[in-house]
Amino acid sequence: MKDLLEIKRIYHYYGSAKALEEVNLKIDEKSLDAVIGPNGAGKSTLLRVISGLEEPYRGKIEFQNERIDGLKAYTIAQKGISHCPERRRLFYDMNVEDNIKMGAYLLKDKVRYKKMKNFIYELFPRLKERRKQRAGTLSGGEQQMLAIARAIISNPKLLLLDEPSLGLAPKIKESIFVAIKKIKEEGTTTLLVEQDATLAMDVAENIHILEEGKIEMSGTKEELMKEPRVKEAYLGI
Repeated sequence: MKDLLEIKRIYHYYGSAKALEEVNLKIDEKSLDAVIGPNGAGKSTLLRVISGLEEPYRGKIEFQNERIDGLKAYTIAQKGISHCPERRRLFYDMNVEDNIKMGAYLLKDKVRYKKMKNFIYELFPRLKERRKQRAGTLSGGEQQMLAIARAIISNPKLLLLDEPSLGLAPKIKESIFVAIKKIKEEGTTTLLVEQDATLAMDVAENIHILEEGKIEMSGTKEELMKEPRVKEAYLGI
């Protein structure tokens, strides 16, 4: 498999506080990678830096062998990177269908749009039932489904998912992660940031542990399960 995204020695600061320190990461095409770590480790910052919402202090980000650090967020989106942010950030006064349409503003192919919309409604039947309902009146789980739907309607080459299980009941979490697996099976490369390490490790092919702004360890689930510190700190074993 070839690299779709490569992050090289990225640093990022908030004032004098270091959020990311010499982060190196490679994401293969059609893979599902997860970044796990404690609160405040820099996980969301990493996604924001990739999608251009924040500019790295130092380092390089290459997407499809083209350097993208320093580009505007909308330019990065046009290149095929879609960011589903933490806490959803929907258009709460608009209905479900219009929120999905807002995610498709880059998709000019009407046939592709219809195909992606059908895929979304198969993935999340609840959204089809509520397509005329205002987003702000949906449950937390339904809002998360809608946030993911809005991010994938443009048929991105790379999907960035930030804490999709945050604040959700266990049963809803599981249904969200079933959907994430199906998105990957459809061929969308996905980089997932997740607080729930058990869920993340169950779906991801590669897991990267981010602590205090540094990637401390990377590997498959099988490799990381052999590490006593990972089992104790992240899996409660």
